[in-house]
Amino acid sequence: MEKITIIKNMLLDAAKYPATDWLKVVLLGFILLVSIMGLLTQLNLFTLLFLILLPLPFGYLFRIIKTSFNGLDILPDFNSWKEMYWDGLKVLVAMFIYALPILIIFFITNQSTLTTTDLTNFTLLSLEPIILGSYLLLLVFIFIGLFELIGLANMALYDVDILAAFSFREIIRRISMIGWSNYLIYYLIIWIIFVLTALLSILSIIMLIGIIIIPLLIAPYFLVLMARFLALVFASSES
Repeated sequence: MEKITIIKNMLLDAAKYPATDWLKVVLLGFILLVSIMGLLTQLNLFTLLFLILLPLPFGYLFRIIKTSFNGLDILPDFNSWKEMYWDGLKVLVAMFIYALPILIIFFITNQSTLTTTDLTNFTLLSLEPIILGSYLLLLVFIFIGLFELIGLANMALYDVDILAAFSFREIIRRISMIGWSNYLIYYLIIWIIFVLTALLSILSIIMLIGIIIIPLLIAPYFLVLMARFLALVFASSES
């Protein structure tokens, strides 16, 4: 019963956290929308220009984790843009390294399909049928995510030291301190939130309001919620 209460309190805290400043949530959504816009169009110069901005939203989400560790219960400010950018860049590098096994499996299992793809017409949406059809990729993704999330939180604890994201001895120790059974529940909750975000996005598109609602409100709200929830989960290893 105590475990249920703790989980409930964490979720309530994370769910209410974005409401401390909706303007910042929308601003995050706007930056996120602009930064990924290039991936939804054919490869060109604008794709690279948009992708240059991609570290910014990741840097802000990372700032949420760091400030939550420091006891801040409201959304942090959008300031120190250079610091936020480099933090986000380090997060993306760490995520890319974690994704390497997934990418290797992806290219091995879909080599013939990819070699026949016209790169001039390539978009992120081109990969959707391949990604959705690979159960092996999904299993590897879920397994790696178990350690990646705690690794990123550990990176925040050590002031953006990218090596801390791969300190597997400490990552496993942190999970053990949280409790493996507890952590698996928390991890399942994060996946449920992710799936819920996807379903709400699909519903919004069907209702023809997704063009505005998804990037500016739904996606940033749940990203902020997950960042806060991850920080609370990681902090529970200190108790």
